[in-house]
Amino acid sequence: MKSLVKSFFSRLRESWYVLVGQKKTIPKKNKNRFPTTILDKNVTYNIKDAEVKNFVKSLSIEFIFSEFNEKRVNAGGADLSQQGRLDPSLSSLKKYFPNAKYTVYSDFKLKIPNVELKKIASPVLEEDKSHPRHFYHLSNFYKMKGLIDSDADIRIAIDSDMFVWSEEIYRLIYLTEKFGFCVPNTHGNSMNFEIENFIDTHKINDHSNGYGTATNITPITLSKKSKRGKLFYEKCSYYMEKEPTRASIALWKAAWETGIYPYVLPKEFCVCRGNEGIGNEILLHVGHPSVMKYYKIKL
Repeated sequence: MKSLVKSFFSRLRESWYVLVGQKKTIPKKNKNRFPTTILDKNVTYNIKDAEVKNFVKSLSIEFIFSEFNEKRVNAGGADLSQQGRLDPSLSSLKKYFPNAKYTVYSDFKLKIPNVELKKIASPVLEEDKSHPRHFYHLSNFYKMKGLIDSDADIRIAIDSDMFVWSEEIYRLIYLTEKFGFCVPNTHGNSMNFEIENFIDTHKINDHSNGYGTATNITPITLSKKSKRGKLFYEKCSYYMEKEPTRASIALWKAAWETGIYPYVLPKEFCVCRGNEGIGNEILLHVGHPSVMKYYKIKL
């Protein structure tokens, strides 16, 4: 009883401070005091922690890209047409993972040094061609297929408009090895929020009634050892092909049907617009112009 009374007065005191303007309910974002960061394609990061170095070295790692349509269009709004097709993701990843395998699925002849091209002569979703987001559907389908078909110990499918901000990117390898498969957090909370606020969605008709957790699509990961993860992505790709839609819908449907749910990465692994300044950032979604501007990324 004493603890309840103490808690009540503590909350009352906090509320008073907010009311008189001495405290804010939402903390301020970290101020932008970053120096300009230039994408350097010729630098390799030297891992200082011997344990991390040996761990990363012990695993085969593959990064998977999925680029369809020769004309590069960025849904986030940034103009990346002057960059290499897989940059800034490719170059910033190679800084930390120079020995990883890099693969791109594409419907056109995309030649990039030291990147394996898997050219898809007859992509799926032919009947979906008239849809304005057809190429996004294709891209997401082949990201999932890439994870399933890879032979690497750790497989990571990622969009080409990301920028590795911190050496803590190695934690993504640890998390994937530990939990088997990971997907990133997103702007939304529930699937209902996702459906109400974003395009290319449709109503969730299962018994969750749209109150399952929404997730993002970059980066998504899979460990070779995770049978559950492989089953999850197989079901995801099934729904992407059967009912082309926003990837978050396919991810949720796969989770509901299988009862298998991935480890959800915190927002630090996919800092999108609205999350600038959260602190401890690892991967920046610089396809969003506000993110690129806030962190002073120069490509």
